[in-house]
Amino acid sequence: MKGDIPLLLLLCLSITQAFQSIPFRSPSCRTHQSSNLNKHHVSAERGFDIDTTDFFENDSADQEASKSEYALLLPGHSVRIQVGDITASRKAWKKRRRNSSPILIPCSILGMSREWMVRWNVMVLLYKIGEESPNAGGAVGATCGKIQRAYRQRLGGDLNEHAKALGHDSVESLLQTLFDERIQAEYGIQTFIEPRHGNLMLTSSLTRRQARLVSRSAGIIQFRTGEDNSMIHTGLAQIRRYDADRKLARRPTEEPLGAAIRVRPDDEALERYKPGDEFNAFVHSYDTGGDNESPLLVLTEDDPRGKSLGGTFGSSVRVSRRRNMNTFNDASIERKLGDLHVGDGPIQATVVAVSPHSNSVFVDCGVGRTKGKRYGGGMARVLGMLRFDDMQVDESDVAAGDTINVYVKAVFNQSGRFMVSMDPNTKNDKKEKEADKRIERLSHKFNKDDIDALVGKECDGFVKAKSKTGNWYYVQPNMEGEDGVDLPVGVANFLKIEGEEHSVEYSTGDKVHVRLEGIDEKRGQLSMTLLD
Repeated sequence: MKGDIPLLLLLCLSITQAFQSIPFRSPSCRTHQSSNLNKHHVSAERGFDIDTTDFFENDSADQEASKSEYALLLPGHSVRIQVGDITASRKAWKKRRRNSSPILIPCSILGMSREWMVRWNVMVLLYKIGEESPNAGGAVGATCGKIQRAYRQRLGGDLNEHAKALGHDSVESLLQTLFDERIQAEYGIQTFIEPRHGNLMLTSSLTRRQARLVSRSAGIIQFRTGEDNSMIHTGLAQIRRYDADRKLARRPTEEPLGAAIRVRPDDEALERYKPGDEFNAFVHSYDTGGDNESPLLVLTEDDPRGKSLGGTFGSSVRVSRRRNMNTFNDASIERKLGDLHVGDGPIQATVVAVSPHSNSVFVDCGVGRTKGKRYGGGMARVLGMLRFDDMQVDESDVAAGDTINVYVKAVFNQSGRFMVSMDPNTKNDKKEKEADKRIERLSHKFNKDDIDALVGKECDGFVKAKSKTGNWYYVQPNMEGEDGVDLPVGVANFLKIEGEEHSVEYSTGDKVHVRLEGIDEKRGQLSMTLLD
């Protein structure tokens, strides 16, 4: 028995040496190809059969894995696609309202821009790992180093390699370029140097809860590096499957990804697409079981952001409030949002960003809105949106820092935003549209021929209200006798006589005598003349 002890120790020592002779690598975060699933490494010294599927990879597998990484896709993100077999199309809705159901045409995802993939990945990672930071004024933020580590661990990519490929000498330089003023205006993501440690930080205008909701809904799609700074789709998506107890699987799996372009059910929409057509499409929705229990990515030619969406990420991800990250000197804000009116201008505005993605230019008109006490009070600057269609010059002729004259086109006090135009006739255009609407409403209730037949006739009426902007009144005419017609409230002006000014004033309910003048086309209302 005593003689067996040294032999046992020698055997244990040999086994230990056998394990040490095999190079150890960290577990891979992705599932390998089927050719690698059953590989077993064998110790040459003792012949032990050691299963190293999850912990060891050969050099060729490392090289293959380094070429691919994951992209986090949300509604509004764009990819390059190719239309497939039109005859294999199916309806999107399986039960109700089948007749008006959109059509899903099979397509293939070709790839996407490296720059936009990295930008969206960093953005979604910020939503996923960012925390409310005092260095960022209590907003959701993350340092450059934290983003870089999460990118490598969760997505399998290297931001250093992306920085070099895109012509930057550091990750910090890459992030500052990816999230410039234009992206800040459109997505609410900005970079700044925190003063305490001098680290580059990224911050989001979303609250922590909103950011987490968005990040949970992202589809995880695999791409590999291509030529000319492009990323090529590998045909796979990473998903998590639930077991019978509704518990997550031990690790994510990679499954083939189906894709379809969503179009209207009419014939014209279907005829517009031909097999083999290539174009950029926006992500509409993602469903892990939408293609016969396999993941399905639905795309559309139109940007779906702001619309109610279906699938895994859709209407459940709602952003009802955004935290304003920027603080400005109140003295630089010249006017309040609530004081703006359609047609105001010309206003001298400074171009902040030109966004081809949203087909708009964002301008600073010196407009601000009141911030709530929860956000520190005071005033926050509001940028005006100038759509390319409302510009009188080509968008390529406008750059950040330029000064242009604009006119207020629309004001949305509830959502805290406004739109501008370069057309000085904006106010007149609105009046014409309102007049057309009034005339249309009149045509539904009254016969225009009956009103025209009464032109020149006189009758009594009652004052309903006095105009706040001019010397005229809203009057309800009262036609009696055989010509009695139930006429609508109209606008009554004083009879114009040269050299005479009318000093008479009426109050609500006063009886007046008027002459009917027909319909005022500019106002879209019944026109009358006060004779008293």
